[in-house]
Amino acid sequence: MKFLKKLSGVVLAGMLCVPLCAVFPENPVHAENSGDFAYQVRKDQTAEIICQNPDIVRAEIPAEIDGHPVTALAENCFAQCDSMTEVIIPDTVTKLGDYAFFGCSSLTEIAIPASVTAIGKYVFDTTERLTKFEVDPENPSYQSPDGVLYDKAGGTLLKYPESKPEQNYTVLDSCQTIADWAFVGSVNLESIDLKQVRTIGEDAFYYCVALKEITIPEGVTDLPGAVFGCCAELETVNLPSGLLAIGNKCFYSCVSLQKINLPEGLQKMGEYAFCHCTELRVLAIPKSLTTVNTKCMGYLYDEASDDYTLQENITLYVYPDSAAWKYAATNHIAFELIRNYDQLYLILIIVILVIILVLSFAMIKILKGRREA
Repeated sequence: MKFLKKLSGVVLAGMLCVPLCAVFPENPVHAENSGDFAYQVRKDQTAEIICQNPDIVRAEIPAEIDGHPVTALAENCFAQCDSMTEVIIPDTVTKLGDYAFFGCSSLTEIAIPASVTAIGKYVFDTTERLTKFEVDPENPSYQSPDGVLYDKAGGTLLKYPESKPEQNYTVLDSCQTIADWAFVGSVNLESIDLKQVRTIGEDAFYYCVALKEITIPEGVTDLPGAVFGCCAELETVNLPSGLLAIGNKCFYSCVSLQKINLPEGLQKMGEYAFCHCTELRVLAIPKSLTTVNTKCMGYLYDEASDDYTLQENITLYVYPDSAAWKYAATNHIAFELIRNYDQLYLILIIVILVIILVLSFAMIKILKGRREA
């Protein structure tokens, strides 16, 4: 029995916009039109299709077209088909191209047949009504425990449905990697247990509008890109002690974030990393930070002027002569110096030892004088 893929009921999140593409990303052997679809024939005589009807509601992909087996949905195949409520894909299809269902804003469920063994980048993004994935158990490449899309081994979480109704989620014990854009646009998720995750992809939690708290596990060394950008409800973030880099716009516009502890050992802070964090009034910067990029701290976005202005109610705590101290001074951001008390203690101990030695020599001299007298 053929396992058919049905997609029903998602709304464009409005974060990115990819136009409907009625041309193929690569030159075909030859291309033809067939109803709602254009198709190209590959060198192996299989066909790759792309939708050319942006108003399509129900899309049924043929298993064969003009004598050529349909094996792939092209890049941007159904991108921005926001009226499409259902698409049926036969088990001849093995590949879903990049952005294939990007912005399909009427889909709520996605079933992936056993035949699909290659899924491109951002295939299911900005599908904000999506509630679950359903992967055929016989699929050799993917699985969908609890409606979440993982690779077959469970080591990589590929995509969390944007409208999955639960407020809390725990990744699989086997999960080590959160893919790029994996949680983008989640509307209900308030907290997540990342367990033993070691790698977090670019923009992984961007625009998770309900996310309130998260702990990044030990072992994660990099937060690339806008990992938590525009997470408006995010209040609590616990960073690992081994974190080395915070990416561009990592916490951009986290307007509920009031406090965050940056670990000693942090080396790089990307552009706009803490920009427009309106409630963040105090930020202590570790001495280890050596790369401080443009407007990463102490700036707000002004919608009226479409520009950035200094945040007047923030104080940076910095070490003397550090990169953060130079950044604060150059940008006229209020700062307080952190004194290195370890060095002060060392100096104090040396002074005390010198005094003891001086007194000891003085006492020896006095005692020697008394004996000679």
